[in-house]
Amino acid sequence: MERDTKILLLAVGISLMVPTALTALLLASSVDIIDVVVHAILLFSMVPIIGLSAYMWATGKGASLIAGYNTSPRAVQEQYDSEKMARFVGKLVFFSMIPMLLALESIFILNYSWPFWVLLAASMAIIVVGIVYMNTGGRFLKEGAMDPKLLITEEDKKSNRQMTYGLLAITGIVTVVIVIILLLVAPAGSVTASLEEEGLKVEAPMVNDLILYEDIASIELRDDLDTGRRVGGFGGENVRSGNFQNEEFGRYVLASYNAVPLHIVVHHSSGVLAFNLETEESTRQMFDQLQAKL
Repeated sequence: MERDTKILLLAVGISLMVPTALTALLLASSVDIIDVVVHAILLFSMVPIIGLSAYMWATGKGASLIAGYNTSPRAVQEQYDSEKMARFVGKLVFFSMIPMLLALESIFILNYSWPFWVLLAASMAIIVVGIVYMNTGGRFLKEGAMDPKLLITEEDKKSNRQMTYGLLAITGIVTVVIVIILLLVAPAGSVTASLEEEGLKVEAPMVNDLILYEDIASIELRDDLDTGRRVGGFGGENVRSGNFQNEEFGRYVLASYNAVPLHIVVHHSSGVLAFNLETEESTRQMFDQLQAKL
């Protein structure tokens, strides 16, 4: 088996095995199914791209996948060192997608947003610098090659401009949509709690728990709760909710306003739920009502 084929098979294998293994690990860890689906979508969409870029970097093949080059006339393509260009593009995509993937994962894993913006900025910077480097100085032209501009007809130029404008428009729209979603989601979210006939009901982003009164072992009012880290769920500017983990409880469910230090901790037959309401006063009132109900 040829070396390039082995590398391709290895890249494909890793691209499938890594997201599969991580998704299975999340399922085995009893992570909320919604979190598992979101993580699986991210992993199965981005890890194969990273694997393919690693293949291009290692072998110098796959130039036909490079936008702009693959739509150029054959006479123009023949002026370029396709192997050298494929290696560079593979390296560029590899080192830009890893911080992009880590940035997206940080939204679900970490309790603060600055790593997302830092990693996203790093990824964008690598892409921009790489594209500028590729398109200046004739770096990938073969020795003695003609200027590709002399081989491109007016019709080719018009087609390339339309494609470039289309790609820029799509990229701009996607970027704007992502930013808008982040701006809308970050301050969103709320926590509600009610004492139903059969049990305590708590709702928040990624949390919808009904704990039967008979399943509640004890409750406590805490102003020193270490919420730990987010394993999977929602982390906005106002509210954090979903599956969390700390040294005291291990894995537990949190539904919390960030600005309110007071929490009601409910120990029940299936684990621990910690939550609060919009103010300390309303949190204390809910604790008193729940205590009286029990």
